[in-house]
Amino acid sequence: MDSSIASGLLGGAISVILVAVLSARLRKQPSDGTLRWGWGLVVLGLMSLAIAGLAVHAFFFDDDIWTNQGEFFSWVALLIGFGAGATYCFAEYFLVRGTYDDVGIEYYTPWTGLKAEKWEDLQSVKFDGAMNWYVLRFRSGKKIRISNMLSGYGGVIERIDELGIEL
Repeated sequence: MDSSIASGLLGGAISVILVAVLSARLRKQPSDGTLRWGWGLVVLGLMSLAIAGLAVHAFFFDDDIWTNQGEFFSWVALLIGFGAGATYCFAEYFLVRGTYDDVGIEYYTPWTGLKAEKWEDLQSVKFDGAMNWYVLRFRSGKKIRISNMLSGYGGVIERIDELGIEL
């Protein structure tokens, strides 16, 4: 087996294990009724920013980048991809917020805006394994997607269990 394939498989397996362990820990963590991202997203954003910085560095200090067209486009793709990834991570960490109590849930993302719904209007809950989030559907037609990587999501799941809605 090619070493790059083995490295990719090993990295993927480690990622799956880390996400599963972190998600389980977050679900058991006591909650004060807030939903927010933890430090892991900041670390991911900083790592993406560092790789984007490496690409910027290459534009100034790597002479080959200006003579080899393939290398130039590779560095540009790294800069755009990891720069966008860092921007997304920081936007999620600093802007996504939610609160919930016995009456309802409020959840804000820069992508979908503020959604405030009452638990009595909750119609269904479905777990989307591909995206690793719970989709809460309300009578108004609105959907709130709660990632299982958010601290406090365990309290939301407990509240849904109390309501008797099947997951």
